[in-house]
Amino acid sequence: MITERNGKTEDPQSAYSVTLDIFNGPLDLLLHLIKKDEVDIYDIPIARITEQYLEYLDFLKKVNLEVVGDYLSMAAELGYIKSRMLLPRIKDEGEEEEQDPREELVRRLLEYERYRDAAAELGGMEILGKDVFLAGYDRKEEFGEPTEETEFVKFDLWALVDTFSKIYSDRKKSETEDIFFSSQTYTVEERKNQLIEIMKREKEVFFEDLFEGDINRMKLVVTFISILELLKDGALDVFQPTFEEPLKIILKQ
Repeated sequence: MITERNGKTEDPQSAYSVTLDIFNGPLDLLLHLIKKDEVDIYDIPIARITEQYLEYLDFLKKVNLEVVGDYLSMAAELGYIKSRMLLPRIKDEGEEEEQDPREELVRRLLEYERYRDAAAELGGMEILGKDVFLAGYDRKEEFGEPTEETEFVKFDLWALVDTFSKIYSDRKKSETEDIFFSSQTYTVEERKNQLIEIMKREKEVFFEDLFEGDINRMKLVVTFISILELLKDGALDVFQPTFEEPLKIILKQ
């Protein structure tokens, strides 16, 4: 919907912004891009990764997430590394070889990944073994070895952003001016309640299906923000059996 304020036409997307602390920071985004492109972390293609990183920031700005500000310093750092990579490395006789401009970034990424994975493993434990420890206690002695092991992909928030950006782009191409100027209004709180009702009926749904009936980009954004807030609140969870399969949203009991 387009609103009037002080005699000026205003896009409703500029009337709100959303701060969510479930985004883990620029290093997390970089790791996602490296994993997504299946590149060697020790030989990061800075030009390509920088371009993709900036595309993510541009998309987050479109949905008015204030989190973008936290990522600008990394964007500047990537630009600086990219410029250094473009300069010829001239080594005079007797001088040591110049350090790879990416070396410090790689060190930080590896360190962050270790702490992130350790925190995820600890957070996934039951209370016994996470918050409570018994000296000399081995759970295998009581329960034995697991009979069947199911491999789950760790949920990556940026994979959710990936999927939504595709939905957003496809809807943007098909959206008509008449629909965009609809007088209908959408609020996050109302949409959260609607999503909870859907999840109570269905228990689990494909992520894309939650946008069914969203007739324009404005409602798409409201639905996406609502899903993120419900994830942050612990009302919903995300499940992905493998990287190739679609994301599923699950109602947490």
